[in-house]
Amino acid sequence: MTPLKIVVHLDEHEMTALALRSTKNLVAHAGGVENLRTGGPNADLMGMLAGHGVRFVVCENALRSLDLPEKDFPGYVGTVLSGIVERVISQAEGWCHLRS
Repeated sequence: MTPLKIVVHLDEHEMTALALRSTKNLVAHAGGVENLRTGGPNADLMGMLAGHGVRFVVCENALRSLDLPEKDFPGYVGTVLSGIVERVISQAEGWCHLRS
């Protein structure tokens, strides 16, 4: 069986823990980026998942609109210009999208 490529969409901070428990790749935008900061309530789980190859990205548009600097996030959290565009591209590449 070909491995599945899955993106978990997170745009609400209340759903962060659920999304992290069910994630393989996480694209966060809007309010979903807030709980992914260094020292946040999910830091230990995020670190463990990153250690297992989970890729975290946050939307630069969301960071600007929420006035959150990139330095507020762990080093393994990357950024993309637009979370929505990232979702569209990954879907075109065959990634399955789940929304928590």
